[in-house]
Formats: sequence, C-alpha cells, structure tokens
Amino acid sequence: MNKEVRTSIKVSKNGPYIVKDLKTLRNSKGVFIETKPVMTLCRCGGSANMPFCDGTHAKNGFSGEKEKDLVADRVETYIGKHISIHRNKDVCCHVGHCVRNLPSVFKKGKEPWADPDAVNPEKIAALIRTCPSGALSYTINGELYKDYIHEPEIFILKDGPYNVTGIRLDDPDGSMPETQDHYSLCRCGASQNKPFCDGSHSDVKFKDDKN
Repeated sequence: MNKEVRTSIKVSKNGPYIVKDLKTLRNSKGVFIETKPVMTLCRCGGSANMPFCDGTHAKNGFSGEKEKDLVADRVETYIGKHISIHRNKDVCCHVGHCVRNLPSVFKKGKEPWADPDAVNPEKIAALIRTCPSGALSYTINGELYKDYIHEPEIFILKDGPYNVTGIRLDDPDGSMPETQDHYSLCRCGASQNKPFCDGSHSDVKFKDDKN
C-alpha cells in the first residue's frame, strides 16, 4: 500500500520555512513558480532570491521569536440575530479584504468593529470563507464554521505574507494557526506574532519587487 504524501510546512528555528511536497506555488501575478520536493522559503525578509531562502537570516540577526509581551489568540465575538462573527486579530494579515468588500459590516477604525446584522448573514458567511488568514470565523445556529476544504497551495501576496491553504503547519515552538486549513505566514521578518503575519509588513514598508 502506498503511503499518502502530504504537503507540510515546518518552521525552522530562526530560519526559513521548510516546505515538503508542495505542487502549487504562485506569486501575486498569478504566475506558477516551479517547485521541488523540499524547498526553503524566506521568512526574514532579506533574501535576494525571494521567495526562496538564501541564508541571509544568518547574517541579519533574524529572530523567529514572538514579541515577549504579546497576548496572542484573543478572539473577539460580535453577536447578531442570525450570525455571530469571530475575529482573532493577532493572526490577521490586514489586507483589508473584509473592509473593502463589506464596509457596512466590517468597519475599520470604529467600534464595534463588526455589525453582524447589517446585511444578509449568508453574504457575511460567504465573505468570511474567503478570509486568507483564518482570522475570521462565524457561528450560525450554534455551529462554528472556521475550517474549509482547500487544495494545498501557497500564494505569495505582493509586499505581504504567504497565504497558505490546505497545508499542515509544524512549528517546534508549538504555534498553531487559528485553522490548519488556511492561514497567513510572515515573510517580512517583522511580525510580533511569528510565524503568523500580523500586518507588520505595512509598518516596515516591506517590498518584494519580484512578486
């Protein structure tokens, strides 16, 4: 009997992401990048051969540690009549997908941040299912929805994180994504919640002209 090959990402200590058996790697232009059975992807933000690691992390003092004072995985819940919205903002990649597409529900810089009664709950649920980082989930009729079926893929967001779907994450330090099925990994090296993206790429003006 053939053993099933399963795509995986391992977070190396103060080093790159080690990716095994990935078939689909795309950049922000939609171009498919050739893959190998084992690849190392940069997460220090300094490689001259993005998205691949070139050893720069050993020279620029990169640390894979989380911010010491960070209280991670704080889930906020906004309760509505027919749907409740959950947000773990510590794993949010802050690309603004929710705010741009449903501004009447998701309100940047305002409190409460979300209004679950603003539009049809199915419309809200459909948008949440497209959240790349897994920061958003929802509850309808007492059932929590946060895991969806995706094919294994890494999509490289321009000047931003690796958006991952359908791939198991292995972090020796014990970090777990909000959902194992879709999450965003830091590649600028500045996130306070490593290995996950927290939007710091915008603060440090991370640029990756190749993607």
